[in-house]
Amino acid sequence: MRLSEVQKIVKGELYGKKNFIIKKIAPHEYAKKNELTFLFNPEYKTDAGAVIAAEKIKHKSGIVVKEPKRAMYILLKFLAEKKKKKQISPLAIIGRNVSIPKNCTIDPFVVINDDVRIGAGTYIGAYSYIEEKVSIGKNCEIHPHTTIYRNTRLGNFVVVNSHSVIGKEGFGYFKQRRYKRIRHIGGVVIKDFVEIGGNVTIDRATIGDTVIGEGTKIDNLVHIAHNVVIGKNCILMGQVGIAGSTKIGDDVILCGQVGISDHLTIGDNVVVYAKSAVFKSIPGRERYSGIPARRHDTVLRALARLYQKYEED
Repeated sequence: MRLSEVQKIVKGELYGKKNFIIKKIAPHEYAKKNELTFLFNPEYKTDAGAVIAAEKIKHKSGIVVKEPKRAMYILLKFLAEKKKKKQISPLAIIGRNVSIPKNCTIDPFVVINDDVRIGAGTYIGAYSYIEEKVSIGKNCEIHPHTTIYRNTRLGNFVVVNSHSVIGKEGFGYFKQRRYKRIRHIGGVVIKDFVEIGGNVTIDRATIGDTVIGEGTKIDNLVHIAHNVVIGKNCILMGQVGIAGSTKIGDDVILCGQVGISDHLTIGDNVVVYAKSAVFKSIPGRERYSGIPARRHDTVLRALARLYQKYEED
């Protein structure tokens, strides 16, 4: 692309060589003279011939934008969008009473059971399996090798990445000489603009619904148990595990490998730092860490005293 074409996409102020030919986009520390980079800090050094930054960079061609990270989001989104051919493969297996608009893309070897509803513009990747009575909204992306069990309802603009399993029976038993499974007859509700990473498992409710709130983003290898309710715009990082019937508020951040016990309530705007184990409910707007998880400032003070003692010894 020419630099002038990029300027039209990110809507910034162009300076230097307008017809600069971009061979590649690269990180600033590795970029070469025929490549474009983003400078989030104008003091960073780069050999890139073209830059996108919040101010003009001497001896470079580039584009000035108010927020370089937002410009990165816009440009990479433009470049990454695949123009999929809108078609339903004859190699897909589709059951009875299935509603699929013509502008959907269904790849080969997808299996869709009876009474499924799929919204306009949705893509379902190869080898995915959709059980009966599933509803998928508009402009969703269901990537290859995904399994969605019955009684699951996806909103609009939902992304589910490969090898994730949505709506399997939860881990519930009672013991009478041996363990006997409690059958789960509930469902899963995933609201609009949710993104689910690869190898994520979300269990259906025993009765009622497991719920993922609008705008929540879930990283790879996360497990969400039956009857969990997660609020809006939460971030769940890799290997988070949430036990059954716990309620998570809005705008919560759970960092990598956080574990949360069952039947707890986590308030709005809570941050739990990596590798923490939460055994008690947390009020809103708190930061917790450690095993067992405590207020983060308390943990830091305790560690400071501990390290000071060892240094004195």
